[in-house]
Amino acid sequence: MSMLQNFSDKIMGINKIPDLRKKVIFTLIMFLVARVGTHIPSPGVDVARLTSMVNTNDILGFINMFSGGAFKRVSIFALGVMPYINASIVVQLLTVIVPQLEEMQKEERERAKIVQWTRYLTIIIGGIQGFGVSIWLQSMGLVYNPGFLFLFTTVTILTAGTVFLMWLGEQITVNGVGNGISLIIFLNIIARMPAALIQSVQKMSGSKFFIIEISFLILIVVAITAAIVAFQLANRKIPIQYAGKGFGGKNSIASKTYLPLKINTAGVIPIIFASVLLMLPAMLVKALPNTDLRVFLERIFSTTSPVYLTLYAALVIFFTFFYTAIMFDPEKVAENLKKSGGTIPGIRPGSETVDYLEKVVTRITFGGAIFLALIAIVPMLIFGMFGLPVYISGTGLLIIVGVALDTVQQINANLVVREYEGFLS
Repeated sequence: MSMLQNFSDKIMGINKIPDLRKKVIFTLIMFLVARVGTHIPSPGVDVARLTSMVNTNDILGFINMFSGGAFKRVSIFALGVMPYINASIVVQLLTVIVPQLEEMQKEERERAKIVQWTRYLTIIIGGIQGFGVSIWLQSMGLVYNPGFLFLFTTVTILTAGTVFLMWLGEQITVNGVGNGISLIIFLNIIARMPAALIQSVQKMSGSKFFIIEISFLILIVVAITAAIVAFQLANRKIPIQYAGKGFGGKNSIASKTYLPLKINTAGVIPIIFASVLLMLPAMLVKALPNTDLRVFLERIFSTTSPVYLTLYAALVIFFTFFYTAIMFDPEKVAENLKKSGGTIPGIRPGSETVDYLEKVVTRITFGGAIFLALIAIVPMLIFGMFGLPVYISGTGLLIIVGVALDTVQQINANLVVREYEGFLS
């Protein structure tokens, strides 16, 4: 069966399942709402000058990418979901540090309180970032009527926009397909890709080796995409042996299966967290007076500087281990295996199984973290050498491919469930 035929069959399968069709349509409608919001401007800003600045600055371009072009228009969604991601990082770090929060995370009713606290923290961080953006706009002379009224109006609008996007993402997660927040980021990056590609072609069009350079970059993009797909789908299979029981409790033939451990359990979260976290110092630097210190710091936090790239790689590795530790609990897996009568060949149930799983997960996570870090920074260096926008390189591709694969896998899971239901009914 060809790839096109397989894709067509999947689309037809979605159309035949009313519940799944409703989820997909709901998600697409929410996408439309999110895109419309990026074109509703906040008043009082010289958008033309701001757009020119964004197009010539990598950091501002990076921020603009995560907002789907809303930042350069200072639209109601100019902050995007960055405050929510920052709030999530803070809350998850506190969950690991504070024992009481860790206990609350294990109970569903208490977990709802943590979610609510994350929302409140999002509003606070959104207000702080909105104030920072407003002050920066005034300091750069991009505001027609600076003053308290502009500050109050802009902070209120930008914070409200972030809260609405947060709500939109939660609605997609509950009533749509995929992780809502990740899908909004995915949508924003996709929306910026055509403009970034046109800008890249225009920059390279004057070169004598235009055809060679563009072919080389296409090959790099294809190779990166293929590597990301292989990496996202890769897993380590741990053999599991189940002792069979026949009628009357007699032993029967034992069954053997596998426990698949994803090489990249954390998905695209480490890249998103690291990217958003590094935007904060860059935004603070932009708010400083135009002095030698600011010029120095801007050079330090340039997306191609060794300091920035080192910090970026370190944060990606840290969040890969951190989020994997949250997502995968060896003790719980070992306990479930013991209850179901499953064992890992050569490993005793209980503490030995826990130690073995921890060792395997640590090893594969280390390899996954290094891969994520390389796929994030190496394309930045390559694209930077050609003077192209770095936000169309590894980071953007990884988020696009990772989120797309996760969403497709969720759709496939729904299709498989429906097929089984149809078979059994």
